Amino acid sequence: MPHWPNYSACALAVVVAGYKLFRVRRDQRALGLHYLSAFFLCMGLAMAIMAHPTLNLVSRFEPVPNTARFVGNALEMAAAYFLGALGYSVATPERTKRWLRRYGIILAAAVTLMAGLLIAAGTTYTLNFVNVYSTNPLVVGYLVVFFLYVTVCAMAFMRTIGRYVPHAETTTLRVGLRFVVAGAGIGIIWAAWSGVRPVITLLTGQSLATMVPVGSIIGSMCVPLWLIGATLTAWGTWLAAPLRWVRTFIRHRQIGPLWTALRTAQPQVALITTANVLRNAEFALYRRIIEIRDAQLTLRPYAHPAVPQWVGPAVDPATLEAAVIAASLIGYATGHSYDAEHPFHDVDPSLTSESAWLVRVNREFTKSAVVARVRERAAAEATLPITN
Repeated sequence: MPHWPNYSACALAVVVAGYKLFRVRRDQRALGLHYLSAFFLCMGLAMAIMAHPTLNLVSRFEPVPNTARFVGNALEMAAAYFLGALGYSVATPERTKRWLRRYGIILAAAVTLMAGLLIAAGTTYTLNFVNVYSTNPLVVGYLVVFFLYVTVCAMAFMRTIGRYVPHAETTTLRVGLRFVVAGAGIGIIWAAWSGVRPVITLLTGQSLATMVPVGSIIGSMCVPLWLIGATLTAWGTWLAAPLRWVRTFIRHRQIGPLWTALRTAQPQVALITTANVLRNAEFALYRRIIEIRDAQLTLRPYAHPAVPQWVGPAVDPATLEAAVIAASLIGYATGHSYDAEHPFHDVDPSLTSESAWLVRVNREFTKSAVVARVRERAAAEATLPITN
């Protein structure tokens, strides 16, 4: 089996840890990155140590057989410890010190217990450690302690971060944290493959050994999830830029019919600054929204005051706004100013919210049967003299 993924994962983990530590150096408020960096350093070193070439090399010098495996397992437990600390530092910072103190003591006790069990078990060096010693109660105890500690820490991280994710500030942060949570969940399965399987073998006498390196496969799923999740905030925005441009371009096109109708009626609302939608889609959309809003403001007095009654009280707000626009265009074209008040629908003043709302209004303006009936009614009313 190729072992380059272990060493590649180690190198990537060290790079990510270094990058995160550099971020902390620049921003002392991001102290949670200390724990993330420590997690990647411990996990990367563990992956490198647990690679078969490393185990074979160290086995020639280790004082107790399988010492390198013990060090790798201890580093994996330390990584889980820092992962739990990361969860608390992000979700409940005030409880982080208590977590570090309590689970640091438990980590030291667990590692000491595992060392004692490994020495007492009197093992000989083997790459197939779990399968060979699944019937040795001391080794099984060693593996169970490892599994329980990793599981408790990973579940603590998943629980704390799971509560925090919905309140994360940005989409990339939320998605990145979900990747790390998914990696932690698979990490529990990874640890269970080493910790639960030997217990079943010890209790039933039935070997669950497989020809397929299941543990390595599960581990190869965890590491990419952790790496992607931890670095998504750095490259996710860059990756999302083309998708954001496509969405903006589509919305620019979607509000085109409404913009054309209003700008034809009110050409003076056109801004002096030109915008090329292919080069700067966001500015072009922003410009189009401003021109629509300016034209609405100018044309509003020309909409018949009875438009809300014509569409009915249960109508969708987007349909009502589209109907007011349609009626105002007819009133303006026929020279009928009613000086009526038609307030705009309240929309969050952001490009995303405004464009999404105008897409709805444009759809009703061009396709709604209700708006078509309002046009007919407004045209009929425009033939009548205005009475005070």
